[in-house]
Amino acid sequence: MQGEKLSYSRLVTRTKYFQEKSLELEKELIFAQDQVNALKGKLASLEESDQERINLKNELEQLQEDIEQKTKENVAKIVEIEKRSAVQESIKSYVNKIKGYETLLAEMQIDINEKDKLINHLQGKIKNLEKRAKFLTKPNETEGDTETTEVEESYAVAYFNTSVILNGENSFIIRGALQIENCGTRKLHNPIICFRFNPPNIAVLKGKIFPVDEAEMRSKSNSEQTQWVFTEHDWLEKAKENGEIWVAPLHPVTLLPGEQIGIDSFQIPIKSEFKESINIEGFVYFQQDNYRIKVSNQIAISY
Repeated sequence: MQGEKLSYSRLVTRTKYFQEKSLELEKELIFAQDQVNALKGKLASLEESDQERINLKNELEQLQEDIEQKTKENVAKIVEIEKRSAVQESIKSYVNKIKGYETLLAEMQIDINEKDKLINHLQGKIKNLEKRAKFLTKPNETEGDTETTEVEESYAVAYFNTSVILNGENSFIIRGALQIENCGTRKLHNPIICFRFNPPNIAVLKGKIFPVDEAEMRSKSNSEQTQWVFTEHDWLEKAKENGEIWVAPLHPVTLLPGEQIGIDSFQIPIKSEFKESINIEGFVYFQQDNYRIKVSNQIAISY
């Protein structure tokens, strides 16, 4: 009986022990479970942090790739811009060179035009000198009576015959004629006439007086009438400078004693804003005969 009691008592004790142990284990299990849950929470938090870190890393890598791509694109653009800038600078250089050539060509053209004008002027002057040279030819030695013993004398008279037509308060036209008569006993040849204007800026002469080329054309259809020409190619420009206009017959002329020759129906238009005196003189030269005269009257207008 006693042995059975002991066994029962041990059994109860052991049962209490195991119960206590079970409670302790349950407590430990609960504590461990709490720790596990805490660890799981931490792990989940860490996993979220890792995922966020991974996402951030991926975003960073993507941004780096984008930056590298943009950098490459920008470098390519910079290279292209530099190429274009170099091309533009080259174009500007060529444009400047072309402009320089154009300026040089323009200057050369101006120089050529000036030389052409000079050539035309000299050609006209040569032609006029050739025409004037005809006036200086010596008369035919067979002309006249070689047996005469009378002393021949050169004497001529020249005069203006003019009228004035008013066109307005400061404008008028002088119409006139110049007559030359050989009153001596010698023949006179090829008169050259000078109209001298004062003031020089009014110098102009119109009428049946032409440049040499035009006069030659006219002389073909009218060979009987004396053709008067301007002896200078640029007669008008020179007249405005020195106030002199020179005219001569186109073909050689011989004025016998008692004969007359003249310039008919010339016009001198005058327009002046200033009321100043106007004076026009005339001179006749027979260079071949070494003889000259002054026109006996002059054209004078005073306000």
